[in-house]
Amino acid sequence: MPTEKRPEGSSTSRSSSPPSEKSPASPQISPLVALAIGVVLGLAIFSMVDIMSSDPAPIGLVDLDEDGVQDSHDLEPEGNARMRFTLVSLTHHNLSENTSFNLTIWYDGNGDPSGNADGQSCSLLFTGAVNTSISRPSQGCTFETSDWTMLSVGFGYQLTSSQVGDGNITLIHHWDIFPGNSTDTSGYNSSVDSWKLHQGQTIVLDGMGDGDGNPRNAVLTLVAAADDN
Repeated sequence: MPTEKRPEGSSTSRSSSPPSEKSPASPQISPLVALAIGVVLGLAIFSMVDIMSSDPAPIGLVDLDEDGVQDSHDLEPEGNARMRFTLVSLTHHNLSENTSFNLTIWYDGNGDPSGNADGQSCSLLFTGAVNTSISRPSQGCTFETSDWTMLSVGFGYQLTSSQVGDGNITLIHHWDIFPGNSTDTSGYNSSVDSWKLHQGQTIVLDGMGDGDGNPRNAVLTLVAAADDN
């Protein structure tokens, strides 16, 4: 058989490898961007370390409103407590004429660590009708207290009545609202549990039937409770 002659210089081998491609260039980060990222990371790490290393205030020593009273002993941890006194009734001898009464109540901190509430007072004015032996004025006033619960508070009371005498002279009469034979007509209820007052408590001051020499004796009934208004 005739043989096929290949031209000289021809080659039957073919390259199977694909043409070489250039590898993509690595992205370049701006020095300013790198610096900003470093600063942000540093601040984040510093904040985490600071939070982890700071000791929380021990339970019972927290004082959110900074009134000098620990929250565990605070009636109102986020502010001062407000207590309202309402005059429910005044029992007295049968009145021979319309009588103008004035009940004065004042606050004594009695150891209040802040002293901010001292000096408060209020006056409740009302009229007792002729031929009656009990008056129900239902008036009240509110005191702001540094709302600690461990120490007692004190409140002072004084009841007077006024009468126009001869020559249009106003006469002031002092009423006895305290038990015992003392002639004192004003005084303190100086050992009052502020927590009980805040929860609601009836206060009775009884000056009748104690046999003292004061001709004007009365029984005063008050209700103390929290004032959330």
